[in-house]
Amino acid sequence: MKKLLMLTTCCALLAGVANARNIAVPPNDPAALITVPDAWKFEEFNSGYSAVSPDKDIFFSVEYTTKNKVETLLKNNQKWMKENDIDGSVKPTETVMALGGLDGIVYRFDTKDPNGPTRVDFVLLPGGKNRVILLTLWASDKEREKHSSEIDSIMNSVKAIQ
Repeated sequence: MKKLLMLTTCCALLAGVANARNIAVPPNDPAALITVPDAWKFEEFNSGYSAVSPDKDIFFSVEYTTKNKVETLLKNNQKWMKENDIDGSVKPTETVMALGGLDGIVYRFDTKDPNGPTRVDFVLLPGGKNRVILLTLWASDKEREKHSSEIDSIMNSVKAIQ
């Protein structure tokens, strides 16, 4: 009976792992690991990755660059907001947060998009070796509440590699 219970538990754990995608950021000499749900539409681009929930309610991305290119990265994200009809004219609130062993700064835009009120969080984390990592999370409060377990899972998966 114990063996059956142990086998069932192992299978359940493996099924959970199989339903997630692990991302090393940056891919060469990574500073952090992040996990996103496998069911999310995943895309790799030049300086990172993006993932969108199956119902397209939640957008999440991970980008990385060198510290001397942070301003360019932030300007590109302001451009991204404009391309997605997100009102970037509001001043973001800044808070300090610890995430998976990394101390970061959150730039939160409580703003609007074509669907109404929305929130965009840019989380700037140290990437080691003169690098930075930028996490982006875009969704309304209602969408965030609907997907809270997935968002929590992603954010709690962030782990520094020492």
